Amino acid sequence: MSSERPVVSLARRVHAARVVAHGADTEAALQARAFEAGRAAGLVEAAAGLERAVEHLSTLEEEARASLARAAAELAVEIARVLMRREIGRGNYDLERIVRETLQEGAVGRSPCVVHLHPEDHARLSEVRFRSGTKLAPDEGVPRGDVHVETALGLLVRDVDGCLDAIAQRLQESLE
Repeated sequence: MSSERPVVSLARRVHAARVVAHGADTEAALQARAFEAGRAAGLVEAAAGLERAVEHLSTLEEEARASLARAAAELAVEIARVLMRREIGRGNYDLERIVRETLQEGAVGRSPCVVHLHPEDHARLSEVRFRSGTKLAPDEGVPRGDVHVETALGLLVRDVDGCLDAIAQRLQESLE
């Protein structure tokens, strides 16, 4: 064996060099670095998993809020429907105003028309005078609180359920 030191020739110039000691200290250092590298990789993976979970929960929250809003709108309309029917059953509604608004919305002007009303509603308006050409007619087929105006152009129906259905549809559209 010669006492000469080994010489290493490199094709490139070395900018930095590090001497690694041999033995138990090196093994412990390598294990510590490997442990730290594994811990860092685990933290990155855990953070990515947590981020995915947060995104998923955010999506579920949005869906739950939208579902809750739709359910609340449906419940509100059904409560209004029950209350309207109860108040109509008690006679607590401005039938004259409903008829006048329906005639106005129908844009029949002074043209003759027949306003079909439930017999009880017809009796309530028997003393009320409307524009000339307007005739009130009792009609068993018309629910209380509803107004059906028959004109030369056709039939204009204003009914409580139809109004509530239109409100429900507008609410649902606004939630989309």
